[in-house]
Amino acid sequence: MPVAISAADNPLIKQLARLGEASERRNQGLFLAEGLRLIDAFIQTGWQPVHLLVRDDETLPPGWPTAITVSARVAQRLSRATSASGYLAAFALPKVPALNPAAGGLVLVGVADPGNVGTLIRSAAAFGRRQIIVDGGADPFGPKAVQASAGALALVHLYNGDASLLPSDARACALVVSGGQPPATFSAGPRWLVIGGEANGIPPAWLDRCAERLTLPMPGGTESLNAAVAGSIAAYVLGS
Repeated sequence: MPVAISAADNPLIKQLARLGEASERRNQGLFLAEGLRLIDAFIQTGWQPVHLLVRDDETLPPGWPTAITVSARVAQRLSRATSASGYLAAFALPKVPALNPAAGGLVLVGVADPGNVGTLIRSAAAFGRRQIIVDGGADPFGPKAVQASAGALALVHLYNGDASLLPSDARACALVVSGGQPPATFSAGPRWLVIGGEANGIPPAWLDRCAERLTLPMPGGTESLNAAVAGSIAAYVLGS
């Protein structure tokens, strides 16, 4: 394919390169997704890229919108991978409906690792938890979190905020390492599952909102589980 952009200092390329910073994502209202499968996951759910770039030696998949062809140098300039995939898209940060406290969902409090954030978003979507409150921690629209979410960002609604987002009567359950009840003791029904950060756990403001506390039994003797693993298991065993 003929190359439309071959210079790494092209204004559009410089603009997109800045999306690696959270402040630029907010300012531009955009985030990046890289890789054929990841971009296709967004497109198949109805999302349309604001900018779609394809390296000149790659093929545009059927059903994709028109793309801008770029040189290998430009593709590498924008890539966060060691070897650029050749496919990159900028999507608009989504608008979300009003929060429905009664429907429940996930709460991520200070989860700092972007891979864990992306994995938890993917698990939430898989288990039907469509609402996710993000209180601090890694930006879910950062490159590593987007990659780890595998397109599940298109299937959930993300809300930035603290414990004040939920009314006092909202059903909430804290996932704690010890001192909580095992999964079998919980009744069915929607609730907010609160997952704390890797280092500091759940802060008091959120613990005070949780009438329920869940601890996953670990008969194997390990001290704790990775936040994404523990949160995913808990989201599954508690149901929607």
